[in-house]
Amino acid sequence: MYAGLMQQIAAIVAPTFFVIALGFVFGRVSQASPAILIDVVIYLATPCLVFTALLASPIVIGEAVWLWASCLLTIVGPYLLARLLFLRSRTKHSGLYLPIMFGNLINLPLPILYLAFGAEGVALAVLFYIPQGFLIYSLGVYLAAGHEGLRPGLRAMARTPLLYTAVLGVILNLAGVHLPALLNDSLEFMGQAAIPLILVVLGMTMGRVRLTHIPMSLLASALRMGGGFAFGLLAVWAFGLSGLTRSVVLFESAMPSAILTVALCTKYHNEPELVSSVVFTTTLASIGVVPVLLYFLL
Repeated sequence: MYAGLMQQIAAIVAPTFFVIALGFVFGRVSQASPAILIDVVIYLATPCLVFTALLASPIVIGEAVWLWASCLLTIVGPYLLARLLFLRSRTKHSGLYLPIMFGNLINLPLPILYLAFGAEGVALAVLFYIPQGFLIYSLGVYLAAGHEGLRPGLRAMARTPLLYTAVLGVILNLAGVHLPALLNDSLEFMGQAAIPLILVVLGMTMGRVRLTHIPMSLLASALRMGGGFAFGLLAVWAFGLSGLTRSVVLFESAMPSAILTVALCTKYHNEPELVSSVVFTTTLASIGVVPVLLYFLL
């Protein structure tokens, strides 16, 4: 049984990190920009994947509310821990809060959850992501810009099709609407491209990040992954979550920092090297964390 479980975990994890490694090597060797691939992922492939995954099985609105509450808890909890630590040490940070608060809830976990739990796992992960999607493009920009970026954040959020497709998918699911088979199959076909493309983009992006400020990076990484997982455990206990919902919440809560935080802090010149280092450190740590999580969640 143990050997079978380990083989199952390896079958899920190995393809994921292999494609990330390919993207990393390709980005380093070719020096190609991932910009076009990012646009394809953001505006075409991922919205199709998310939309069809949300329509694949009925959504229970009560379950969605607890998922959203869990997501908010895993964002606010690490932020409060970081705030307390920084106040006690009398150090001032603004940009560093972003990689502590916001996890990589789409790029890394979606392919793994798809392989582990199928479309139902992806649908739950997308529901979990919705509050962060709104916050990272509003509050995230507000913090990154030194409390001057709320309007740019709202504009960026308005241009993000993933949020619209997620909301539309939830509405159609709750309304019991079924797409024609031809349209649904076409959207699924496009959505299947999202999984490898996301991983290639992740690898290419990580190839451009430098590891600096190691002590602070390690502290922030612990707050993001360890603190996030601790508040994930609190959420599943407080809200009485079980089954696949519990597994998705715990898995998502321990994810590394969102790569988007690097882009935001670079744009507003707010500790970009430190933020990049945290993203890099947490993503490396996920190579060991993900198999352990799957061992206990499968």
